[in-house]
Amino acid sequence: MTDRSIACMLVTHLPVKAEIRRYPQLRGKPVIITESYGSKNLVLDISAEARGVSAGMPLAEAMARCKDASLVQADAPYYNETFDKLVKALELRSPVVERDGLGCAYVGLDGLELMYGGEARIVAALLQAAPPEFNPRVGVAGGKFPAYVASVTSNGGRATRVPQDTAGFLKDFSVDLLPLSWNSKERLHRFGLHTLGQLAGLKV
Repeated sequence: MTDRSIACMLVTHLPVKAEIRRYPQLRGKPVIITESYGSKNLVLDISAEARGVSAGMPLAEAMARCKDASLVQADAPYYNETFDKLVKALELRSPVVERDGLGCAYVGLDGLELMYGGEARIVAALLQAAPPEFNPRVGVAGGKFPAYVASVTSNGGRATRVPQDTAGFLKDFSVDLLPLSWNSKERLHRFGLHTLGQLAGLKV
């Protein structure tokens, strides 16, 4: 995929939203979805009500922080099937769609403006590809990572276009947005590296 004009379509907390779609009684409650790696039990996803908990955290620590959470064992085939339907809907809107993890897909926009009548209409079509209750968000940029950050920081059902000064746009965002493990992010924070700007300023 070229880095000229890319949209990141993001459904945050897709596993939780998929479970709530299946079990509406979970709505509004602290939910922790867990997955096992050998003898380790880790947090895959959380609802907004599970405060103090983040994905990748050891389950024991998560339960210490949110004792009243409902635990749900991850159902990977169900989540993948749910996301596959969204990806297929995106493929009807653009010939270039790249899946990148659960809930995140990159969509090539080059050449689509004439077909749709402008970028705003393309973005509207992408947002309409997902069920409304999934609150999809879109970021548009010249590269994947800034498009991802723009999507993360958009409100549900909305889109953000990264300005020309990409470095200036990114500099104040947390290193927690980096595609790293929970342990790696914790290590960066312990070294006093809290923002992408601080990390970019390091002399290697």
